[in-house]
Amino acid sequence: MNVEQVLLISLALVSLAPAGHSIRTCGSHQVCVSKQRCDETDDSGKGKLVKRILDNSCGLGLECCDKEQLENYDAYQAEVENRNRRRGNPWSSSDNPLSAAPVYKSCGVRRECVPRHLCTTGVVNEDGRYIIKPRINEDSNFGCRIVEECCPLDDQIEEGRNPIQRNVKDFLLKGCGYSNPKGLYYQLDGYNNGESVFAEFPWTVAFMDMEGNYVCGGTLIHPQLVLTSAHNVFNQTEDSLLVRAGDWDLNSQTELHPYQMRAISEIHRHENFNNLTLYNDIALVVLERPFQVAPHIQPICLPPPETPRMEAELRSAHCLATGWGHRNSTSRTMENLLKRIELPAVDHESCQSLLRRTVLGRRYRLHPSFICAGGVKGKDTCMGDGGSPLFCTLPGQKDRYQLVGIVSWGIECAEEDVPAAYTNVAYLRSWIDEQVTRSGFPLIEGF
Repeated sequence: MNVEQVLLISLALVSLAPAGHSIRTCGSHQVCVSKQRCDETDDSGKGKLVKRILDNSCGLGLECCDKEQLENYDAYQAEVENRNRRRGNPWSSSDNPLSAAPVYKSCGVRRECVPRHLCTTGVVNEDGRYIIKPRINEDSNFGCRIVEECCPLDDQIEEGRNPIQRNVKDFLLKGCGYSNPKGLYYQLDGYNNGESVFAEFPWTVAFMDMEGNYVCGGTLIHPQLVLTSAHNVFNQTEDSLLVRAGDWDLNSQTELHPYQMRAISEIHRHENFNNLTLYNDIALVVLERPFQVAPHIQPICLPPPETPRMEAELRSAHCLATGWGHRNSTSRTMENLLKRIELPAVDHESCQSLLRRTVLGRRYRLHPSFICAGGVKGKDTCMGDGGSPLFCTLPGQKDRYQLVGIVSWGIECAEEDVPAAYTNVAYLRSWIDEQVTRSGFPLIEGF
């Protein structure tokens, strides 16, 4: 067969195809049309969805960073160096950081900023917890951070000698989804600004890059398994991220129980995840080794597969979201204390109706892989909260929760009657089970 014959056959095939269509094979749920036709009929919100991901306007490999934060870090490193030299330590902190004794910042004559549990003069309430004010200014706290005390040198005690500090080695997990409703060790002076208390929601984890920068949130569903949003780890690899559990104040390493870090062995993104429409925005992360469960590190329950009954139960459940992201669309910095946001669940039809009043337009079709919550002015997840959990109380239980959603996208943040969209965990429960068993783990019971 010569070239001329091949061309004639090709033209004949094209002529047999319906007008406006090509002969390219589509998926069973697709049809071939022009790009213009496809764009003008789009109802997925493509290009208009605001991902809950940190903005990076500095360029490849760079990140916006607070100048004061950098200056404080450099000053702290210089103080460590000087203290080591005064103590006769021949190694600098950069050469051998493990050799240095704990070094605290001076806050007066013979006084240092030490973790509150290492000072006998710390302010403690009747049940033994330390009272802190989350919005306290460092200048009014003698330069100390919120979980630190400006402590006289003679009142400092060694780590592990405080009688209220429990031994986490003896901790026994009683089941998934149990919160610490009053937190552990620290009591905030009011909830006016939406902060959680230390270890209140022990399943919330943070993804960090290899330089210690926060990337996104996640949820512990098993000591060795974490769920997050696919869009937050879309361009990441197993070697570019670490998972941190048990953290609360991202600006401090002086909480009573330290956080734990784990490397990642596998990242399973949903095979039908769409980075433009954010459909199926979920990823299962397998850790190289499990976290040691402790009062401040515990897994949450998974919901059963989606049913009308479950949807009805959510409307009467108490739902919250957590995260370290921005408080609203105008805030310039992230939150250092883990946020605690109470949100009402919004049913699918009502959410779609409300979203059609936004820039998405009156034809927007909400995909079933999304679930909605919020629409209350001043309360919402926002940039940097991506991957973090939305969880609701189990039926008939008060302080025990199941993972309902994963922070995915929204239209602005904290606007009235504009709910945010979360990955629908119950809708994707079968996918989660498949990935769990494929990775060699037993199926996770709902609760």
